[in-house]
Order: sequence, then C-alpha cells, then structure tokens
Amino acid sequence: MLRRLAAVCYQQQRALPAVATSMGVADGPLGSCRRHLRIRSRHHAAGYHDDSKNRSLDPTNGDSENIPSAKANSITQSPLLYTQINPTDRIKILQNTKISRHHLTPEQALHLITEECTIYHQPIDEGFCFPSEPFWGFFWPGGQALTRFILDNRQLFSGKSVLDVGCGCGASSIAALKSGAKLVTANDIDAIALQATLLNAELNEITEQRLELDQTDHIGAPCDCHDVILLGDLFYDAEIADVLIPWLSRLALVDGKDIYIGDPGRHGLTETRLRNMIHLARYELPPNVCLENNGFSHANVWKFVADADFDGSLPPARMS
Repeated sequence: MLRRLAAVCYQQQRALPAVATSMGVADGPLGSCRRHLRIRSRHHAAGYHDDSKNRSLDPTNGDSENIPSAKANSITQSPLLYTQINPTDRIKILQNTKISRHHLTPEQALHLITEECTIYHQPIDEGFCFPSEPFWGFFWPGGQALTRFILDNRQLFSGKSVLDVGCGCGASSIAALKSGAKLVTANDIDAIALQATLLNAELNEITEQRLELDQTDHIGAPCDCHDVILLGDLFYDAEIADVLIPWLSRLALVDGKDIYIGDPGRHGLTETRLRNMIHLARYELPPNVCLENNGFSHANVWKFVADADFDGSLPPARMS
C-alpha cells in the first residue's frame, strides 16, 4: 500500500530521471544538486537502530489496556488539545499503526504505518478504515529532513509562532515545540492527520498549551499570526507548486515570514523554482526510508526567499 500511496501522491518512479536532470542533479535520481551548498550533517543512515519496544495494536486481541483512553493523562493538562480528541479516530489510528523510531529523528517516537502493520500490505483499491488515504501514517522524507533540521537548529524556532502546513503525522510541529516555539499550529485538511498529530504529541510528552490543531486550508491566505512557515514534502507536482510559489513569495517578501521547506527532489521543485530558495541542509536517509520511497537517498532543507519579480498578488483561490 505504501508504494501505491507514494505513486498516487508523487507520480511514477520512471519520471524521476527526467526530473533529476531538470533540477541539475549530478549523481543519480537524488544525488547532490549542483546548486547545493556544503552540508554539515551528523545524521546518516548508519546511525539508526531498531526500537525493541515497537508493537502494533491488534484490533481483535481485546487488550483494552493497550489503547489509551480519550482522556489520556498527558493531554488533559491542555484544554485546547483535550477538546479536540476524537476517541473513534484515536482508536483506529492506534489499531493500524506501530510506534517507530526508524527515521531521521529517532529521538521522536511516532505512531506510523510500518511494514509490520496489516494496512501496509493492503491493496489500495480495497479501501481503508479511514475516510481517505492515510498519508499521515508515513513520515515522508522531506518531512524527516525538515524535522531533523528543526531539532538541529533550535535557535531558529525558539520563541517563534510556527505554522506547519500539511503537518501529516505532526513530527515537525512536535520538533518546533521541543525547540522552544511559543506556539505551533499543526495544520492539515485531513482531520485524521490532526488526530494522529495529537497522539504523537502525547507520545512525545507534549503537554503545554502551545499546540493548536487547525483543519483550515491556509494556502493562499495571509498568515498574520505566525512568524515561521513549515512545509514538508508539499512540492509533489507542478500544479501545487504553481499555487505555493506566489503564496510563499508574498509571505516572504511582503509579510517577512521565515519559510522552511523539506524536500527530497519532488517534481514540483524544478531548477527554476529552486532559484527562490537558499539551500540549508542535506540529509542521508535511512535504508528503510530509501526503500519505501522509490529509492530517494537524500532529502534537503531550503529557506524560501521571494522572487524579485513577484508583484505582491496572491494566487487565485483553489477549487475544492
């Protein structure tokens, strides 16, 4: 199922060489881009280990003690978080995920759909127990790089108000909170993703009243309440990139926002679009992440800077 989801979201693997060529990649589908600056990263695939405490929750085993109640202790301290808990979705997520640290940020445990989960092997055309494809169940490589960057550069986020657009599993939101952000808005149009974010926040002992869950589609809208904008793996095709670039240009040029993007070399980040970005970091992905994501071996973090030719206008509203 994972590979089918990746194909649906990010198009076909056979297109990668052409995309790599257009992006100026010199050594394979996801090698070093000629524009890349020198990277200083101490995180690479060799340093990751199995989590012996990982376990998947079988919905038929009757072990109710393994299912946290809707009023989990670490959440009730925050009225904002508690009021947004959905017990039904919460249990479904727990039944179909496994706690994993097999990623670039092993200090953060996450409820993810892994190879040990039944749903991982389920054909995509058989449907799911969720109303839409569970993209939130995977820690996509661009999100991993962005989350790693946040944890390695906490000073950039400390005391800031952060908007995590398309938060998915919520890893970047959690990292920003751990880095001292004064407020983090975890934003995703999928309500289940917000419940997954809530569970992962609880798993990582996030109890402060500094986390908001937001299902609004913010793309194209002003972000007056936030200093920093995060986007992990959102440039998955040219169409979404054409919507994102004018919006981000306005946020950067007119509103002075700091915008950080995590991406492993998706179709939306062409060489032309990369001219609006400053390369900050490049991370080698763990072997399991490479295997699960069509061979992507590295992911990058960019800071978005506005196009000098940007006229200040927002893109037209997207059709739902």
